[in-house]
Amino acid sequence: MLSMAGIAGAAALALAAPAVAPPPAPGTWHQLGAATTSRPGKPLHFYRTAQNPKAVGIVVRSSSPRVISLSWSSYCEFESDDEQTSEDQGTARGVHAVFAYPPVLTAATLCYVWVNARIAGTGRLSAAEFAY
Repeated sequence: MLSMAGIAGAAALALAAPAVAPPPAPGTWHQLGAATTSRPGKPLHFYRTAQNPKAVGIVVRSSSPRVISLSWSSYCEFESDDEQTSEDQGTARGVHAVFAYPPVLTAATLCYVWVNARIAGTGRLSAAEFAY
């Protein structure tokens, strides 16, 4: 009985954290936190923090033939918010996969990147943020 609970828990984790391939731009990308998946027909919202990034990439995927709408915003700082900071935002649209590369402040020590994505109908989205 206990082993069945362990198997069910592992299956639930696998559904909650799907594999999302890194963005296609060159770089030694590493994923920031777990990938996320939306409920069918629901928008996806999350943010991640990158420490000392040179570049940041966002990947949103769906097997649905409907258009994915992505909007993102970022805030980067050097040393602290008392030094240099930058804020950016953008949008992207595509079918099956959408990629975005928010600008990163030169020599940033910390960047926060917020992601909002949606798809019409009952489509499901999977997404992750990457940095190097």
